[in-house]
Amino acid sequence: MQVKKIVSLCAVAFTAMAGQAHAAMTPAHEAIVDNAVSNGRVLFISGASATQKGFTGIIATMFTGTPVRLANTTASSKDFEAVAGVLAAGNGAWSGQNVIIIDRVKGGSVWGVNPVARAEAIESLNVTKATCGSAGAGTVASPYVCSTTPLAGYMVPDAGVSDVAPVLFQSPVNTEGEVAADSLTDAELASMSATPIYSLAFGVPVTNNVPLVNLNKAAVSAIMAGNVGTWNQVDASLPADDIVVCRRVPGSGTQAVDNLYFGNFPCGVSNVPADRDASGAWDSVARKFTVTGGTGGLVVVENSTSGDVRSCLDKAVTGGTFAGKDRDGNAVTVDFGAGGHKAVGVMSMDSLKDSKAAGNWQFRSLDGAGTITWDNTAIAPVTTGTGKFPTLANLIDGTWDLQGWISFQIPDRTTGAKKALAEAFLLQAQNPAILASITDLKNVSAAIPGGAYSGAQVLRAQYANNNQCAPLNRNF
Repeated sequence: MQVKKIVSLCAVAFTAMAGQAHAAMTPAHEAIVDNAVSNGRVLFISGASATQKGFTGIIATMFTGTPVRLANTTASSKDFEAVAGVLAAGNGAWSGQNVIIIDRVKGGSVWGVNPVARAEAIESLNVTKATCGSAGAGTVASPYVCSTTPLAGYMVPDAGVSDVAPVLFQSPVNTEGEVAADSLTDAELASMSATPIYSLAFGVPVTNNVPLVNLNKAAVSAIMAGNVGTWNQVDASLPADDIVVCRRVPGSGTQAVDNLYFGNFPCGVSNVPADRDASGAWDSVARKFTVTGGTGGLVVVENSTSGDVRSCLDKAVTGGTFAGKDRDGNAVTVDFGAGGHKAVGVMSMDSLKDSKAAGNWQFRSLDGAGTITWDNTAIAPVTTGTGKFPTLANLIDGTWDLQGWISFQIPDRTTGAKKALAEAFLLQAQNPAILASITDLKNVSAAIPGGAYSGAQVLRAQYANNNQCAPLNRNF
């Protein structure tokens, strides 16, 4: 009898939990979501995190009142975000009606290119009144938590975002997967428009145990290609310690920028970037990087996110382990042992707030020996030493040419009201006023010239015909 009583109590408890699973969503919010879903007013955007930085600012211009916010988690780092609410006037045929916009950043840039061109169904946020609301309050700070779509419910993206133009995502080093995905065909590339959104500076972070020495494009290119493997080859004043490269996985937009700027891939005669097999650090069976040092050569650690690159740089110095992902998104372990390793990487400058003067790593200048750090978001970044720095002024006038032109793709199949909404989203994503309002972007990004915007925070340099294989040209 006692056992039956316990079972009965457990059943009641589970029933109560099931009833509470979606209690966080208010009836009004459920009605908004249900109305948008049942009428097919959903826009699914996939790819780089570039527009996620400004998602709140973009949404504020496109929706009336306070729209409902949803995500896969209430944590600060999200793979999926969404908004549901009444679309403001001027945003196409759906204006004045309930609409949902879903933004997927899981996997990064290539997921805003290949699935968009190929109409491939991929994982999305499962935004329905039945799958959202297990936690959260529907606000920016505390979005309703939704599950992601099961395989049977995968969605085809209506638009995509990438850190560089789609044509640059060419196999084998710029496409995703343990078995590198095929490059897009000319027909697939032609099946979608690709419009620059804004320019984002990228930089070279180096751990603080590497003294300030002159770094230039040629030296970093040699490192990234694996043509040098120890720090004394970069500068004779440095010890013959292994160079650890904290890079991104193939298919990453950051890695595509790295391969373009330091390797000229795929624009002509190119360096082949060194990968995880450049040393014995990678164990494909154990799915683990073990960095020991003293190999006399380059050590490459591949990372699936910018956050993992930052962890890689930190752990190189302090030692210890962190959890990452491989080219297919499977879990891997990265072990730096006791630390003390000297590392270099490439990241977008929206990580500038993590480049601290007293931190384990700092962004370095090129053509000189200096650092740029940002210890307080209320003041300007600080440059120390010599060389060219990734400042906003240098980005705008073309002095700092290590940059990615964020691209927005709309496939031909996206038409009508959905296309109008995608184009309205694109227009706001290009807005330099929104860029200037975002902490992570205000010092490191600028709008593309020749578009709908002019004035402050707009580039004075551009690629000829928007061809990112062409050199930048200053507009005097």
